[in-house]
Amino acid sequence: MTSMQNKVTVMGTTSWGITLACLLANKNTPVDIWTRTEIEAQSIRNDREDKKHLPGITLPKSITINHDLESCIKNSKYILLAVPSHSFRDNMINLINYLNDNQVIISATKGIEIKTNKRMSEVAAEYISYNQNNTFSVLSGPNLAKEIANGLPASSVIASLNSETAQDIQNMLTTKTFRVYRSSDVTGVELCGSLKNIIAIGAGIVDGLNFGNNAKSALVTRGLAEIKRFAMAYNAQETTFYGLAGIGDLMTTISSDYSRNRYVGEQLAMGNNIDSITNNMTNVAEGINTTKAIYSISLSKNIEMPITSMVYQIIFENLSPMDAFSALMDRELTAE
Repeated sequence: MTSMQNKVTVMGTTSWGITLACLLANKNTPVDIWTRTEIEAQSIRNDREDKKHLPGITLPKSITINHDLESCIKNSKYILLAVPSHSFRDNMINLINYLNDNQVIISATKGIEIKTNKRMSEVAAEYISYNQNNTFSVLSGPNLAKEIANGLPASSVIASLNSETAQDIQNMLTTKTFRVYRSSDVTGVELCGSLKNIIAIGAGIVDGLNFGNNAKSALVTRGLAEIKRFAMAYNAQETTFYGLAGIGDLMTTISSDYSRNRYVGEQLAMGNNIDSITNNMTNVAEGINTTKAIYSISLSKNIEMPITSMVYQIIFENLSPMDAFSALMDRELTAE
């Protein structure tokens, strides 16, 4: 059997998972995509396309679509999870039956687990060995799947406590149109990737209310201060906030028409409730659950997060967006 030294198994037929699989396959990296059901595997195999999550993108013939997790994992060096945060733990539980200590797990999930308020690296740490925990890596940045799948230029960050692992993944993922930087700040990169979705919902509300660019810029700038205040409480590195995983990802998520979280905010501003909004979406807007988790943590740790608080109240307590913004504008005046 041919050695699959650099083979990658992608778990998650999300738009991002499919995009990363295509990116790797186009560099001649052996790739398996693991699907939850045999029916899904058969459908993607037949169409060479994921018509639900990433229509119009043809999958390279070299990608294997497989529902048999054991056969995917056993010859893979890297396991890349591009799944919603609410299913990350279940995927880890499925994985541990087949993992060995030499395999590297890459999380491309941006979110917080709502029941435990844990980051994905913390969830993974419950199931993996010390060695794997040390090489566990996080991919995050201003990465709209559709743009990257269509070959438009983009950059990202791979964060790992193990610099050699970060460098290996950096080399593996970098292409002529996708440039990857490395970082050692796993916590900061994860928190930036999660918290920016809350601010994106806020930005979408500003857009939906037609409050203009001044208001949006003010909200996003104060939002970045909020992200930084929260993440610094977890000893994140300050430089992370001013990099691709921080301000880079934030800028993309608050401005793009492809942004699911910004869309949620716009719909909220138009008076739609959260259930009707999510029922009409194909992909998951991570910011909804993240808002709940971060709001809860901010209260318990006494971290001041006025924008997060307002977004939480709009989503979960039916506060009107107009009243929320009045409350933000009426807060006590302070120095910047």
